[in-house]
Amino acid sequence: HEALPEAAPGLVEIWPLEQSDDFEKKEGWAAPFDVQTVTGGVAKLARRIAGTVAIWQRQGRRPKDVLILLRRRGAQFEAIIRALKNAKVPVAGADRLVLTEHIAVMDLMVLADAILLPQDDLALATALKSPLFGLDDEALFKLAWGRKGSLYDALRAHGELAARFDAMRDAARTKSPFAFYAWLLGAGQGRRKILSRLGHEAADALDEFLNLALDYERGETPSLQGFVVWLRAAKTEVKRDMEMDRNEVRVMTVHGAKGLEAPIVILADTTTPAQGWHPPRLLHMPPDRPLPGAPARLIWAGPKDHDVGPMVPARSAALQDARDEYHRLLYVAMTRAKERLVICGTQGKNKIPDDCWYRLAEDALKPHCVAEPADDGGGEVLRYRKGASSAAESVTDVVAEEKPSVPPAWLTCAAAPEPALLRSITPSSVMDDEVAHPAATGGMASALLRGSLAHRLLQALPELPPARRRRAAEDYLARAGTTLAAGERGKIAEQVMRVLEDAHFAALYGPGSRAEVPIVGRLMLEGRDVRVSGQIDRLAVTNSYVLIADFKTNRPAPRRIEDVPSNYIRQLALYRAVLAKLYPDKPLRAALIWTEVPDLMELSPAVLDAALAGITRA
Repeated sequence: HEALPEAAPGLVEIWPLEQSDDFEKKEGWAAPFDVQTVTGGVAKLARRIAGTVAIWQRQGRRPKDVLILLRRRGAQFEAIIRALKNAKVPVAGADRLVLTEHIAVMDLMVLADAILLPQDDLALATALKSPLFGLDDEALFKLAWGRKGSLYDALRAHGELAARFDAMRDAARTKSPFAFYAWLLGAGQGRRKILSRLGHEAADALDEFLNLALDYERGETPSLQGFVVWLRAAKTEVKRDMEMDRNEVRVMTVHGAKGLEAPIVILADTTTPAQGWHPPRLLHMPPDRPLPGAPARLIWAGPKDHDVGPMVPARSAALQDARDEYHRLLYVAMTRAKERLVICGTQGKNKIPDDCWYRLAEDALKPHCVAEPADDGGGEVLRYRKGASSAAESVTDVVAEEKPSVPPAWLTCAAAPEPALLRSITPSSVMDDEVAHPAATGGMASALLRGSLAHRLLQALPELPPARRRRAAEDYLARAGTTLAAGERGKIAEQVMRVLEDAHFAALYGPGSRAEVPIVGRLMLEGRDVRVSGQIDRLAVTNSYVLIADFKTNRPAPRRIEDVPSNYIRQLALYRAVLAKLYPDKPLRAALIWTEVPDLMELSPAVLDAALAGITRA
């Protein structure tokens, strides 16, 4: 690459093309007596790639250092993945796959077929051979051979297998498709069994399968039969994220590799022609005198021999565009390699195209290459070096073999039961006596409004200078208390001002005091964990004690503790119990402020303790 500095090391390796074994045609009468073993070029190349990658791995290279690129997915694509798996080389699998064509998903769907119709012997036999049951050919043969009825009838004679299958049928009857498969793959150990046979690459297909089951239930009536029919008709394609940092060989198309890099890149599909596998069917022919923004005209392309007039240059332009794209893809493929680029391919009986990737690379580099033994010992290869010897050729710093991770014990154990929901208590949730028995001079709505207005004034007025408080109270009541009579508003303002000006209440408005304090805490009441949530009207924290005050607007105001509604006392008892955890070294005082009198009625610890005990017995 000319843009790289001259000192940058690099290696380009050109392998000889792989060809299929010769096949000798014989007469039909002789063929059965002399079977020939023939290996195709595609399989040969796949085995050589897998063997070479395995050698690199033993030399210290990590599988994720290798990226194998092809122009399209097909026989060569699948053959390389299969050969890598046979060579025990970790491989990420195809970068794109049709979900219903993945073997793990096929096993899940055929299990649904067997559950819906147990008399379908083929579906049941396929399910029994899947990782979900794990029967091999011999075990299945013993089960099926010589049976009198259906395969399901024969299965019922084997207690364990029949019990597992019947458990799946029962779960499918009572659960939605998503819930059934989530149970099967989770608690039913299905995911573990499938991954142990197919490898962790099947996890992507299983996850997408569950996602589709959930999507199906959102738009359709959930049924197992409906889901299977819907899934088979969907033909969903899954794209894997090849940028994930996994220690695996990546096999993908050149288009999908844009933006990726790897120390070693193998181009395995280099002998296909530039114009693709099908000639263009639609030709674009620009108009002779086009208007600005006018689209090109489309011509249906028949055989080349039938081209007339402007179809000839239109076809030539289409073919030239295909060649340009072919060369751009070659540029993308070559520039994915950091250290080493391997160019290989297959050759049939016919000559490979002169402008294919393999021929372009060979014509440019062969005069500058040296023939050296191949890494796998299979003859010689051509190597072109630039700069010092590449680190990809001799790995001295051997990477220690990565030990398989051991899953934690909790992963295979049933989850602990969820703790019981905390009982929540809101101290002010019990209906006030004032609301339950509104005063004769006003209804329930007016009583609530008076209490709300008084609380708001008692919260906001202490922040203002004393000289401005009365005028601010009158202005606020005129705006917010329009449904009350003028005399009623005046009484509320008078009550609030008497509370603020009374010396008995000075501690509530001094330093360290706050209004409308939210409080949330947990108490243990008779062995039960209870959550308390409420809001204290006024809280004062001094150097010697903590004072909790709750404003009440009852008419008439109680004058004795015995006449105070019990829920008022319980409310303060809960506040006091929660704050005792926050202030364990200070005495806690609790008082009710009757705004009508005004009066501060302090409750004794004995009264509060008795009220708290009453809550625990309730």
